[in-house]
Amino acid sequence: MRRGHAITALAALAVSLTACGSTDTPPGGEATPGGLQAKPADLSGANMYFIANSEQMGWFVTDADGLPLYRFDKDTSKPPKSNCEGECLKTWKPVLADKTPMATGVDPISMGVLTRPDGTKQLTIAGNPQYTYAEDKSAGDMKGQGKGGTWWVTAPNGAKITGGKAQNNSNKSSSKPSTSPTPGGQTPTSAAPPAAPGY
Repeated sequence: MRRGHAITALAALAVSLTACGSTDTPPGGEATPGGLQAKPADLSGANMYFIANSEQMGWFVTDADGLPLYRFDKDTSKPPKSNCEGECLKTWKPVLADKTPMATGVDPISMGVLTRPDGTKQLTIAGNPQYTYAEDKSAGDMKGQGKGGTWWVTAPNGAKITGGKAQNNSNKSSSKPSTSPTPGGQTPTSAAPPAAPGY
């Protein structure tokens, strides 16, 4: 007898829940097919940076417009200090970090902020102050690379890219795949391109 009452009560509860689920509207708007949807993260309080890849340079860091970030050999990383002042700032713009710096593909622990003499906040990666070059106008431009033998595009680990991909970062590629047979008698195929740094 009790079992029959319990089954009836459960059935009534299921019907009630089904009815509620079909008519309730989630807070803030209409119900959407497929159930609940996650609210997009609010990134308005962050300065966003990214990584890109080119055949010539390998992986490198960019700003939100796709312009490459550079580091300057005359700066210091320990402690972080910019030595680009006066006329230098007309050509090399400090990458501002007035909000929390966030970057896809860059270790967040390596990202920091230094305060310049004028009070502005500048992004650092691995302690190195970061800049953009005034003549780089669109994504893919790298007109500042190697300028004066002291300005270099920044790799995701903060290293300077002074040549091809082999000097870029930990994702080094060999210059030519081996064609000598393996012990099993098979010739290896060329290696796949390096994956993006994993942070």
